[in-house]
Amino acid sequence: MRFSYLTFIMIIALHSPVFACDICGSFMGITPYDNQSQIAFYHRYRIFNGYRNYEQHGSFFPTGAYKIMHGGTNQTIDTILKKYSSKDYESYKAYELRAKYFIHNRWEINAILSVSNNKMKEDSAEYNHTGLNDPTFYIGYHAIKKVDTFNIQHRLIVGGGFKLPSGNYYAETPDGVRLPFLIQPGTGSTDVFIYSNYILGYRKFGLSLNTLYKINGTNYYNERIGNSSSNYLTLFYKIKKNDWIFIPSIQNYYEYTKGLYIKNELQKGTSMNCLLTGPGIEIFYKNFSFSSTVQFNAYENKASENLSSKGRIIVGLTYNFNQQNYLINRKKT
Repeated sequence: MRFSYLTFIMIIALHSPVFACDICGSFMGITPYDNQSQIAFYHRYRIFNGYRNYEQHGSFFPTGAYKIMHGGTNQTIDTILKKYSSKDYESYKAYELRAKYFIHNRWEINAILSVSNNKMKEDSAEYNHTGLNDPTFYIGYHAIKKVDTFNIQHRLIVGGGFKLPSGNYYAETPDGVRLPFLIQPGTGSTDVFIYSNYILGYRKFGLSLNTLYKINGTNYYNERIGNSSSNYLTLFYKIKKNDWIFIPSIQNYYEYTKGLYIKNELQKGTSMNCLLTGPGIEIFYKNFSFSSTVQFNAYENKASENLSSKGRIIVGLTYNFNQQNYLINRKKT
């Protein structure tokens, strides 16, 4: 099996209903496996808490945000006298099953199926819902494969994909009132995206730049998320000891969208212009790998009356197959 130190594959998808749950959001991590199919389970957590105009610093785990609960009140946000409480929050959690399969030594196909638990608390109103997200499928082409000259390596992957509207976007309260769009696990729209990933490394050091542009469709309720873009810059270092590989990194993630449109009207306060940064780690042992990152809010351009982005946590466990042949142009690795 060929062995590359610097392959960084960023899986692109929007599984949660909107930008608040990550425009691109999925993270496969830095992997030394070259042209190897894999299956993985990932968990993502994104939190918004604290109002700027009240100088609230917010918390990564406000009370009730992370714990999965059932039920909720039947109130709607529009009927509440807003108090801008420090206990208000929006939290988005996703549990993802991911699969990647190399059909050719330069072509990979990917699929992501996931379940989300989305929660919102605003004054006395609380909403939460758990359901199936929209599945995502995409294909990547390794335009530049591993090149190793004078300890310099680089790789370029380009690709595109789509998200299907098969997730639930019509969940209701016990009284039959549709839950807010932010809480719905699905979007109800068919979305397409293109992306690229470039990796450059020198000896044990490396960087990876991933960029994505996403075109979002409109659902049955005439709701649409504005077209979005995101960029991911990672700086990493490789440590190898026997069968173990450790890759600590600094990860920077930027996302932008104008916001949510309802009947072609942009909703005030729904834009996202945010930079997150924080440490990450990849640990490899034989065919298994564990990845984790914690990212904090470094910059945000958002209306002061809205909740601030506090950051996100991503953890994942991956099994890499010892793939010997490809479906197309069967060639040993």
